[in-house]
Amino acid sequence: MKYDIVPYSDDLKSGIFDFTDECFRELGKVFEPSGRHYFYNDIDHSFESFHCLIINGYVAGTAALKRLDDNTAELKALYLDKDLRGQGLGFRLLDTEVSEARNKGFKRIVLDSMSQYSDALRLYDRYGFKRIERFNDNPYADIFMELSL
Repeated sequence: MKYDIVPYSDDLKSGIFDFTDECFRELGKVFEPSGRHYFYNDIDHSFESFHCLIINGYVAGTAALKRLDDNTAELKALYLDKDLRGQGLGFRLLDTEVSEARNKGFKRIVLDSMSQYSDALRLYDRYGFKRIERFNDNPYADIFMELSL
């Protein structure tokens, strides 16, 4: 399968919105770019890094970093088309953001997740993320992890 992992550009925005909306629906959630997900409207300024997995011209995965402080980035928006899971593409997206974090001088990456996202949690465990105490007030998250860089 031919794919590319590319940095965000404005021409990908509508594809990102469509893809994210589809992912959220599959998870039983609602994508709200005019509400609680407002930061998707200004990806360039909301994220330190944002990459898309492109297959056949379509966004099929995303991953991003948000700066929390000079030493810490938070992994955000790691989503992958459900039909592509188990092929190493989620790992490649994650690895792209970890490399970005290292290149930008971050010392650690943190993330929050939910215990029902077992595929994602297995990926984070395999990559070397470790469980930590809650670091934010996300009312939906019950799993918190970090990777030292």
